[in-house]
Amino acid sequence: MLKHIVALALELRFYVLVGAIIVSGYGMYTATQMPVDVFPDFNRPYVNIMVEARGYDPEEVERLISFPIASSMNGSPGVIGVRSSSGIGYAQVTVEFDWGMNIYLCRQIVQERLQLASEKLPEDITPTLAPASSITGEVLHIGLTSDGTVSPVELRTIADWVIRPRLLTVNGVAEVFTVGGAAKEYQVLVEPSLLAKYGVSLHEVEEALHGANTNTPGSFIYREGKELLVKNVGRSSDLSDIEELVIKSGQHGSIRLKEVASIREGEKISRGAAGVEGQDAVIINTLKQPAANTLALTAELDKTIDSIEESLPNGVTLTRNIYRQARFIETAIANVEEALRDGSILVVIVVALFLMSLRMSIIILVAIPLSFVTTFIVFSWLGMTINTMTLGGLAVAVGELVDCAIVGAENIYRRLRINLAKPREEREHFLPLIAHSTSEVFSAIVLGTAIVLLVITPLFALPGIVGRIFSPVGTAYVLSILSSMVVSLTVTPVLCSYLLRGKLPDTEKDGFVVASLKKAIEPVVLGSVKLPVIVLGIAGILLVWLMFVGLSIGRDLLPPFNEGTITISAAAPPGTSLQEASKLAKAAEKAVKKVPEIAASKTGRWTGRAEGDEHIHEVNSSEIEAALITPEGQKPRPLEEIQHDIRAALEHVSGVVTDLSQPIQHLVSHLIGGARAQVIVKIFGPDLDELRRLGKEVHAQMKEVPGVVDDYLEQQALIPQIRIIPDRNELARYGLRLADVLSTLETALQGRVVSRIQEENAYFDLTVRGSDRLREEASNVGELYLNSPDGSMVPVKAVAQIKEVFGPNVINQENARRRIMVLCNVEGRDLASAVNGIEERVQENVEFPPGYTLEFGGQYEQLIEASQRIGWLSLFALLMIIVLLAAEFRAASLTTIVLLNIPQAMIGAVLALIITGTTLSMGAMVGFIALCGIASRNGILLISHWVNLLRERGGELDAPLILQGCKDRLTPVLMTALTTNLGLIPLVLSEGQPGKEILHPVAIVIFGGLCTSTILDFTVTPAAASLFGKRAIARLAKRSPKGTDDEHLLEEESLEIEKGITD
Repeated sequence: MLKHIVALALELRFYVLVGAIIVSGYGMYTATQMPVDVFPDFNRPYVNIMVEARGYDPEEVERLISFPIASSMNGSPGVIGVRSSSGIGYAQVTVEFDWGMNIYLCRQIVQERLQLASEKLPEDITPTLAPASSITGEVLHIGLTSDGTVSPVELRTIADWVIRPRLLTVNGVAEVFTVGGAAKEYQVLVEPSLLAKYGVSLHEVEEALHGANTNTPGSFIYREGKELLVKNVGRSSDLSDIEELVIKSGQHGSIRLKEVASIREGEKISRGAAGVEGQDAVIINTLKQPAANTLALTAELDKTIDSIEESLPNGVTLTRNIYRQARFIETAIANVEEALRDGSILVVIVVALFLMSLRMSIIILVAIPLSFVTTFIVFSWLGMTINTMTLGGLAVAVGELVDCAIVGAENIYRRLRINLAKPREEREHFLPLIAHSTSEVFSAIVLGTAIVLLVITPLFALPGIVGRIFSPVGTAYVLSILSSMVVSLTVTPVLCSYLLRGKLPDTEKDGFVVASLKKAIEPVVLGSVKLPVIVLGIAGILLVWLMFVGLSIGRDLLPPFNEGTITISAAAPPGTSLQEASKLAKAAEKAVKKVPEIAASKTGRWTGRAEGDEHIHEVNSSEIEAALITPEGQKPRPLEEIQHDIRAALEHVSGVVTDLSQPIQHLVSHLIGGARAQVIVKIFGPDLDELRRLGKEVHAQMKEVPGVVDDYLEQQALIPQIRIIPDRNELARYGLRLADVLSTLETALQGRVVSRIQEENAYFDLTVRGSDRLREEASNVGELYLNSPDGSMVPVKAVAQIKEVFGPNVINQENARRRIMVLCNVEGRDLASAVNGIEERVQENVEFPPGYTLEFGGQYEQLIEASQRIGWLSLFALLMIIVLLAAEFRAASLTTIVLLNIPQAMIGAVLALIITGTTLSMGAMVGFIALCGIASRNGILLISHWVNLLRERGGELDAPLILQGCKDRLTPVLMTALTTNLGLIPLVLSEGQPGKEILHPVAIVIFGGLCTSTILDFTVTPAAASLFGKRAIARLAKRSPKGTDDEHLLEEESLEIEKGITD
């Protein structure tokens, strides 16, 4: 069938070229319209359930809120895990679904289960679902600061009611969170002594305010054929109107609100603070919707912010790009595009040097752009984005895209020159010769391509986030290689028919470079044929030695990213107030400003959390974010060196535990293991005290392991709490209901929203609470009075005990088990050896009671799972390769000769990892997979050509014929190897560059492997063929070529083509 494709392409050669031009134009247009992102979509479907539970302590939150919700989610379709965090005044339940589930279906499942769970929750608790956003959804952080003329309340009001609504109107924005400043509310501060004086209860104040600041409808009044709308106006934004509200009438007359309370514009109780460049500020965080185009969205946000900035009051400064994900995307994409460009240029140079023919170079190099544009068209059909991984797949394949064209065009070129050297009457017809020359090698082309594609299949079955990252690499690689094969069977022979007709030298003489190389390999090939056992023995010994050496290579999941932005987490001791934690964060921010790369940028920090934000932080936790900008006149420094300086600067800040990460890496770590570290040690058990004890012991062992940095124990600790415990006997004596007492205490201490005050398009809560004096000392709460049924006023201290106790600051669960985590990052060594070191020390020194277990999570867990999966899948792919080779050659010996190319390639790959100090990451494993297919093709080309030579000349596979076959195949073998390797050089030299981090180890492995496999191709393969392949090759040569019956038909068709073509 493929022969007919070649013949048809030649018959319709004009239309083939027109079609190629149309495909090129459409592909380039498609590429410009595709969305651009930094990474492919590796969101595991998950739904965060957020619960604001003001006034609840962690134990109540766990028992009354988190556990009922989490339990209702277990067993839902597609759910693979449920985590919960129960803190002071909040609960977060994260429901993780299996990969591939539709996020909106997941939200529907959670919503249905949540409705059932709501019946078990307290009446004042209303769970909500966090907005559907991407795991890499934080696209932009901006800051608002004031010169002192605008108060923190006014600053936050601008952020909440001016900027946030405008940003939410931008298409693609999922949510906008604000943190910092002071959220405005109107407060009715009740004085307990005045309540007692006038005999008014706090409940009566609440009741009077409920509904007293609202409007009601009054239907219509009809007059003289018209209708007039009636509106009953009670709403007022004037505080003096509210002060005049009557609370109660009695012996003292009408008691107004102003007689028992004061009304003021105040600040909500805050759980978050923020700053910019060391100054208190409001940080505005914008999240994108899933699948939104980050670059296009950021451009639209910039336009909106431009218009907002013009309308800001005097004294307010808007600081842009505290964090800007688009900066990383633009840098990363530019770097990968640069690798594609430079790789393509190097490929062009190699082709031109080898062929020394402009026309041949054009014929071969056309495969690159045609393969690219075809791949982009299919990307568009599949709904994929242009990102570092899809472009990376093309960058890895760029040198291979000309391989098929090189093999086909070089054979056509060689056959045409041989044909021109014959007497005119013996020459074959031009087009049939092109068709025959293509058909002569197409079996090797197709088989080699099939093997390359087959070995890539494990990439599409990798688990978790690793699969999501690398499957687009595999998709781009496969599509581009398939495209190049199609081009080599259609466009390449057509271009040869136009550009090589009658324009070749009538000699078989090679160019200087090729002739010199052919002369150089003569003694190598003849020596290998003469001493095959020694050659194979040396190769075997080298392979065994390198296998043992290779066992010492460290293993990592992914190389560290270089996003150009650093995230510093700083945690004060549990129980630290928001104000004190913010003060410590400011000190940390000041300390890191001494690092040159941070000093040259704008820093942003936030402490605690924004209301409704799915990224839960206690008020003692802070984050500092800054772009890393190389100061003018200085050379860029490695990321590790900068991080070392940051850690050194933070050592001088006492009272905080710090760790370093980067924004996207931070979020990826959360996705992998639910925390922001590379290594996560999870300890499960029922008792919180025992969990904390075990956590401290495990942390102590972890600290002793070399290479461990940023280590810390998850901050689950006992913190002081005030508990007011009513005495039921005393309540009965005074006739007080427990519910009324608890409600009064809640209102007095925490406050209760009773109404809202409207100011233009903004509205603010009207909150009733006790005066500030109540919260200054615990004993002051006892002075609060309760209204008994007989009208007497009873102080709280008479019916309740007020005491200080200790309780947990947070309680975390995973899959219905309480959990504490010990976390760390690894620097200066590989991940696997560091985890092994931690595991050994823990096993030797920490004893776990019955019912308590330890698990390693995070990147290490993914590494083990992915390594096992890739091992089994690679074995399956190898078996399939053996089946393909056996079906083609029908000889175990020839299959073995081809497979010998794989260990030859492994020698160079392992050496490359050792020489460069690169660890065996998943990227390197992907490189090994791709290398197996690439290396196998050279053996197939040599065997196929030896078979063709035997068919032409007869005889046996002796040393001269083996040498001739090696010489004939030298040009395509070296060209394919050099184009592949030189195409990879920009990635090989790109260690640590943004966008190329994951692709760098892929390139290192393929580059090293191809160096040794290409060299050994002309030693090991001839030696193996001479030793045990002669009979099989001779037997294969005696078989009629596949499609012999078609050859005659093809020649007739081609002759007809030639007759109809005018020169």
